[in-house]
Amino acid sequence: MVENDRGAIDDLAHAYADAVCRNDHEAWLDTWADDGVWNIGRGEVVGRVALAEAFATAMGLFESVLQIAGSGAAALDGDRGTGRRYMQELARAASGRTILYHGYYDDTYARTDAGWRFAERRLVWLYQGPPDLSGTFGPPPGYEDLTR
Repeated sequence: MVENDRGAIDDLAHAYADAVCRNDHEAWLDTWADDGVWNIGRGEVVGRVALAEAFATAMGLFESVLQIAGSGAAALDGDRGTGRRYMQELARAASGRTILYHGYYDDTYARTDAGWRFAERRLVWLYQGPPDLSGTFGPPPGYEDLTR
């Protein structure tokens, strides 16, 4: 992997998290390839139109979200690559409930004319619940198993 590619993949992950924190739909959508696939445990969302709709729906559930892009690694081969990026979210739901999420994204990257973009992001849940860690470890009940 070329060093500037490594930095570009890191920047991509951070741009995604920053867009979530700012609830910036356009910036979030800009992190995706045109035929991108997003799966956070509720089934695959494919393509820019569906991605935009799904992000708007997901963010509509929250008053505020702080997503932190954590450690990660990537292996690139030409114009494609794969990686894993850990994440943490602190959120206040529209209902006022506070929620802590921990997990990681299994990613596929594509080099586009605009630079590296997500071709696919699959979230694997490690924890969801109150910030005191009294919630659910592992995927939340009702979510599909993304480790298959």
